[in-house]
Amino acid sequence: MPPKQVDISTLDPRQLQSIHEQIENEINNLVQSSVALQRAAGEYGNSGRALQQLSEQKEDQPMLLPLTSAVYVSGKLASHESILLDIGTGYYAERSPEEGVDYCKRKVNMLKENLDKIGQMVKDKQQQLTMIGQMVQSKIQAAQSPASQSQ
Repeated sequence: MPPKQVDISTLDPRQLQSIHEQIENEINNLVQSSVALQRAAGEYGNSGRALQQLSEQKEDQPMLLPLTSAVYVSGKLASHESILLDIGTGYYAERSPEEGVDYCKRKVNMLKENLDKIGQMVKDKQQQLTMIGQMVQSKIQAAQSPASQSQ
């Protein structure tokens, strides 16, 4: 069911101000989502580059392995023929490094498409915000104009 459209010229300044605040909150939420998607795209990009480098390494080569983003342990590369790929919600899939790179690229592309959509939504909301702000100003001026003329 599409949202109900309201002619903003029929609303009083208090109602317009309420809508203005609601749209500002929506813009802030969209911007926060955009930042999170950019961060995720960066992480997938880093993972893809790490997988490319991994496939170029020799077996039994010493390396540091990340346990968390801040904790690493030393180890040796047993094989670069297959990797365990975290596909989300605690599931892992065994893939070749090339398939892992492809997976990361697809994720980055999907996130960038979503970022583009969010960017357009922010732009549309900002236009609505401008329009409502102008309407509030015109209503306030119209309310002050008769008051100043009667004095």
